[in-house]
Parts: sequence; structure tokens; C-alpha cells
Amino acid sequence: MNRRIFVVALFLIAGASGTPAAQDSNETPYAATRLIGRWRTVMNQTLEDTRAFASEEVSDLMEAFVSPGAVRAVQDKASEAQLKKADEALERFVYAMVKASQRRPDGSVVVEASAIEPAAKAICPVYPFCDR
Repeated sequence: MNRRIFVVALFLIAGASGTPAAQDSNETPYAATRLIGRWRTVMNQTLEDTRAFASEEVSDLMEAFVSPGAVRAVQDKASEAQLKKADEALERFVYAMVKASQRRPDGSVVVEASAIEPAAKAICPVYPFCDR
């Protein structure tokens, strides 16, 4: 059943793409989604390395933080070097979130939603996540 839905979705996407110019302008959301996936991996790996856990709510807030940056980076055609710096900034962002949350007796940390704002302030301004 899921495969059928996937095939139908692919068909609709393929049918909706018109001219090559339309394909270029429609690529931004897909490229941004791929970049968000890359950054989700960076953030999750950093959480794992620090023995920290983020609830689904907090993970959604983290993704909301990076999403506008992904769109900006895609629209700006950011280079791989710029994206690598963004990866590093996200690692610092997660470390700041972990630092702003309480460590449990077993050494693990449950990252709290309240840690997002101080973590953002700790890394901003940094391209592409924060305004200059």
C-alpha cells in the first residue's frame, strides 16, 4: 500500500513538472529538504555523541530553526565549504542546547525546548541560520 502511494506521488510530481525552467524553480523545496536531512543527521549524531536526547517536540523545534537556513543556502547556491561551516555551526548549536539542559544522574541529558533560544544566541550570527 505504501509503495503504491509512493508511486502515485512520483507520478504526480513528474506530471506536474512542466518546462525545464519550471523544474529549476521547483527544485528549491526538494534541495532544501535534502539539506534539512543532512543537518538533521548532523544534529542527531551530535546529540548521540553527547549522550543527549531530544523529544519529538524539541526535534521539531530544531528542524524549524534550520529550515529557513536550508532554503536560504539553496537559493544562494551555497558552496560545499559554506555548508561544511554550517554543519560545524549546527554542532555548536547542539552542544549549546545540551549545556543549557540539565544532566541526569546517569550522565544523559534530555534537551529541553527552553534550550533552543540560548543555543541560537550562542551561535548567531552565522550563515545561513541567522540574519546578519
